[in-house]
Amino acid sequence: MANGFTRFFKAIWYTLTGRAHESADRMMENPEAVRGAYEDIINDKKGNIQRYKQAIGQLIALVEQKKTAVKTLTDEVDRLEELKAGAIAKAQQTAAQLQGDGLSQEEIKVHAEYTRCVTAYQDFNSNLVEKSGRITELENEIEGAQADIESHKLQITNLHRDLDKIKSEQSEAVADLITAREQEEISDMLSGISMDGTSAELTRMREIREKAKARSKVAQELAGTDSKSDEEEFLTAARASATSDEFDALIFGAQQTDTQTKTEPEKSKTDSDSELPL
Repeated sequence: MANGFTRFFKAIWYTLTGRAHESADRMMENPEAVRGAYEDIINDKKGNIQRYKQAIGQLIALVEQKKTAVKTLTDEVDRLEELKAGAIAKAQQTAAQLQGDGLSQEEIKVHAEYTRCVTAYQDFNSNLVEKSGRITELENEIEGAQADIESHKLQITNLHRDLDKIKSEQSEAVADLITAREQEEISDMLSGISMDGTSAELTRMREIREKAKARSKVAQELAGTDSKSDEEEFLTAARASATSDEFDALIFGAQQTDTQTKTEPEKSKTDSDSELPL
């Protein structure tokens, strides 16, 4: 039962998220929405590049600090070298003086003035070794940091190049969407040209015309116009017939007169001959 509810709610969730994705995709087909999305990406890229530059700047500042420390340590090492040489010189002078005073070598080694020189020399040398080691360590760090800096600079250059590509892609994407929209509208117009209202309007006008003609005919019938039309038709036929007879009389009139003259005597003779004698 629980599994059924789980599947049911998952189905609802998938449906809602699917519709949300479809709506988002349809919205993203809007050129202005695409332009805005690219602007967000470009701004994020710019922010990342700026932070990257700041990190590189901090690394460069750290390298400069280490270089300054190396210079300071180098100066200290040079001074310690001089102090060492001074301690040796002082020990030699002390030993020579003590030898002149008749002290043996063993006595000179334990003499306070001589041991002071020896202790100073050892301190100077110990500090010298430590600082020299620190200089070597810092120089290695500086060398590695400089290599990293150069690599990061190259990455910055690549990021700027990518940013330029995205800017160009933004313009191309917006242009493509606008072009696609225009082409789609043109295609829809061409494929559905019969549905653009022109054909429907033409059909409607034809229907109006036929209805008007039908109403006119009905009105004529109700007003007796049809009978008048019949009378006009008959009169026209009569006039045409009279004109035809008149024309025939003009052409064949003389012949008809002769024929009638010849026919009448014969008819009279026939009538007289037919009479029987009383």
